[in-house]
This record gives sequence, structure tokens and C-alpha cells, in this order.
Amino acid sequence: MKKSLYGGVRSEKRGNAWIEEELMKKPALIGKRIRLLRMERGLSQVDIEKTAGISRSHLSNIESGKIENPGLHTLEKIAAALKVSISYLFHFDERSLKRRVLAAEKRKKEQRRKKQVLEQREKEIRRLKKELRKLKNK
Repeated sequence: MKKSLYGGVRSEKRGNAWIEEELMKKPALIGKRIRLLRMERGLSQVDIEKTAGISRSHLSNIESGKIENPGLHTLEKIAAALKVSISYLFHFDERSLKRRVLAAEKRKKEQRRKKQVLEQREKEIRRLKKELRKLKNK
């Protein structure tokens, strides 16, 4: 007998059947966990699509909870793309997970904001260079 990821006891089963059993207990959390791991690694859904060979829309549906019970083969591909073991996908605490998701989303927003500021500055530099060339040509 082995201890379950959620504190219970599970019996030995062939292959990865216990993973499917655990997934059935907390289906919505697996999508959140995948999203968090992807965001923490700075990967987009397109990056996972290319690496794992699953469609972006399928990944999006898993992450949003629309697909509550993704297949084991799909989870194996996602885990490989995230460079984690499949069992690592099931190590989560709901409160901690929520905090980490919010922190990852905040970092992503901050990165977008910094990118916008950088693009604005580059645009201003290009404008000033153009203006300087015009002045030199006069």
C-alpha cells in the first residue's frame, strides 16, 4: 500500500492507473497546475503546442477546466513539455496554487507593461533620429 497524493492510502496498481484515480479526485486543479507551471517557466500555450504536439485550443480547454479529465497520454506529453514528471503535475495545495497563479499573472502583466514602455521608447528614439537627419540635411 502506498500513500495517496491527498493523504489517503492507495493500493498498488499496474502502470499509471493510480494517476487517473487521483485525477478523478481533483479534476479542475490539474488544469490550474499546468497553467501555473507553464507561466512560471515563461512558456506560452503555443510553445507547449509545438513541444507536446497537442493543439493550443486543447491545452486551453484543459487549463480552463473545460476538459476536466485529460487523458494520461496527453498529461504525459504536457509534463514532458514542461520538463517535469507526470507525478509532479499532481503535487499541489489549493491555497498555495491560487497564490502562485496570481503571482504568475502579476509577473506576466508587469512583463507586458515593461515591453510596452520599451516599445514606446524605441518609437520615440526612431522619431528623434528621423528628426535629427532632417535637421542635418537642411
